[in-house]
Amino acid sequence: MISYASFSFFLLFFGITAIIYSILPRKLRWIILLTSSYGFYFISSKGNVIPFIIVSILVWGAGLCLQKTNDTMKEKRKLASKEEKKLIKAKYNQYKRVILAIGVVLVVLILLICKYINFFIEALNLIPAFNIPELAIIQPLGISFFVLQGVSYIADVYYGKIDAEKNPLRISLYLSFMLTVVEGPIARYSQLGAQLKECKYNNLEDISKGYLRVVWGLFKKVVIADRAVLLVSGVFDNYESFSGFPVVAAILFYTLQLYCEFSGVMDIMCGLGRMIGIILPENFNQPFFAKSINEFWQRWHISLGSFLRDYIFYPVSLSKGIKNLSAKTKEKFNQYYASLIPTAIALFFVWFTNGFWHGSGWKYIVYGLYYYFLMMLGMFFKPLTDKLCSKLKINRESKSFSIFAVLRTVIIVNIGMLIFRAENLKAAVSMFASMFRNGDCSVLIPGGENSIDINLYDYAVIIIGFLAILLVGILKERKVDIIERIYKLPFALKFVLYLAAIFVIIIFGAYGEGYGVVDLIYANF
Repeated sequence: MISYASFSFFLLFFGITAIIYSILPRKLRWIILLTSSYGFYFISSKGNVIPFIIVSILVWGAGLCLQKTNDTMKEKRKLASKEEKKLIKAKYNQYKRVILAIGVVLVVLILLICKYINFFIEALNLIPAFNIPELAIIQPLGISFFVLQGVSYIADVYYGKIDAEKNPLRISLYLSFMLTVVEGPIARYSQLGAQLKECKYNNLEDISKGYLRVVWGLFKKVVIADRAVLLVSGVFDNYESFSGFPVVAAILFYTLQLYCEFSGVMDIMCGLGRMIGIILPENFNQPFFAKSINEFWQRWHISLGSFLRDYIFYPVSLSKGIKNLSAKTKEKFNQYYASLIPTAIALFFVWFTNGFWHGSGWKYIVYGLYYYFLMMLGMFFKPLTDKLCSKLKINRESKSFSIFAVLRTVIIVNIGMLIFRAENLKAAVSMFASMFRNGDCSVLIPGGENSIDINLYDYAVIIIGFLAILLVGILKERKVDIIERIYKLPFALKFVLYLAAIFVIIIFGAYGEGYGVVDLIYANF
């Protein structure tokens, strides 16, 4: 695919698109965005566009059917009596539920076939009676992202949060928008669709602040993430040869790599969007300052978390069956545990979906359930830990406890990252066990006979870059708007900083001899 961090994307796609976009009248701007997004998707996916076209048609059609049902119901209820209104509402709500179910099932079915069919075949082949050959299906680019956006659109029309879009090309633009289609964020139609329809004029402030965001994202992606991969690949690709601290270092470096790459790309996309007057939803909020797993996932991949909350957790927890279960548990358990049981059921679906969404393998399911198990463990023992902290007079609001909570969360997340990055579950277990054995730390020292292919210069740049990210994170946690402060500097000083920022990327970026092209990790999902 065309990398978001490549010159070809900035110049050939976004650069030309932004220039034409700025020249065209507002009512025509969406057409250049549609054309560019189609071109970007077609080239990046190597022509594998049929699943995307099918999803677009299904989403558009389901939205129209739901809107028509909503309008018909409103029209018939206008002249009806109170009792008749109830019957009409019940009748048409039943129609809407059928349309919603058909629309969502068909859209998700495309995802299951394209991404998970061979996983299901592999699972069936575990049964001796089955011997099904795997299918040669190429996973469409960004299918996990545009499918979730499609589901959110259908659901929002169903709930009456938005009106359905009549123009199928506008729905297609919403799903294929080149700044979101590969790695997200998973934007709702109310967040993105309206902006793509309005195409408002940008200004110098948008361009200036967007530029700073893009450069910061490039710094995280090209300078840090693309260097950290050297150590990460060196250990994970030959994990049986390493143990002890080198394995720990590889896990820490992978966490840094994934965060810098994913959040860096989000910074680039949000910055580019801002430069043409489009505000994308935020996907990260200093996740490694979180004091619990729950808080971490409220700060990491925010758009996925909010999707799972709104379209899985709430519908499951508010379903009739769960409400009945909740009423029965209140008769047998105290108030806290009675409310915990329905929550636990709803959260299981959330975390199973979270893991399964990431990839077609058992390790991804375990990855999701790993967080589910830890979260439920914390919730189950909360009354006990509350009493213990009270008895021991531990102040959970103190600075020392906050530091402990942050470090505890970082450790838990890094173990999760091991599961996520390992080749499979067997490799993850093997690497976890190997952390507690003595290892040859000399492999981390550049220049040795068996050392990993990373030099002192790379280490220095990564460490300095990490400290820069840490400092920026601390300032953001203290509600300091760095971009706003830079923007308000005198023009001459600001101009020097803008030039210096891009030269940092050019000078310290991990490209050229000794560095390979690093594919975007989340583009595979």
